[in-house]
Amino acid sequence: MINVESQAIILTKPGEVQLGQVRLKDPARSDIVVAVRYSGVSTGTEKLFFEGSMPPFPGMGFPLVPGYEACGEVVEASPQAGLNVGDYVFVPGANCYHDAFGLFGASSKYLVTDPSRTSSTWCIVSPSCYSPSCSGKSRLSVA
Repeated sequence: MINVESQAIILTKPGEVQLGQVRLKDPARSDIVVAVRYSGVSTGTEKLFFEGSMPPFPGMGFPLVPGYEACGEVVEASPQAGLNVGDYVFVPGANCYHDAFGLFGASSKYLVTDPSRTSSTWCIVSPSCYSPSCSGKSRLSVA
C-alpha cells in the first residue's frame, strides 16, 4: 500500500474546513489506489453541508471528505484490477476512509476504489504533455 494515511480536505463541522490527515481503508485484492490530480466540489450539496443546512442524508456526517469526482493516476493495482500503474482514470467519488465520511470523498491526495467504478474514457489532462516532447500535440487524451 502506498500510504495508510492521506492528506485530505476535511469538513470537521458546519462552517469549518481544514487540510488534514485521514486513514485509508486497506485495498481489497482487486482495488486500485489513485493519486488524485483534480477533484470537483459541489456548490449545492457540499455547500449546504458546509453551511449546516443539508437535510439528513445516508452516508454523510462529520467529519466529511468532500469532492464529487476526481481524475487521477493509478499508483497501485493488482493484476486482477484490469488497470495498470500509470493509467489515468475518472473516479466518481470514494468512500475509503476509516475516520471520516466520504460518500463522495474525492478531495484526498490518495483514494482507494474498485476499478469497476472508474472510467478511462473521459478526457484527462496528462502531466506528460507539459514536456517539450509533447509540443504541438493535444494536451488532452482520450483512452
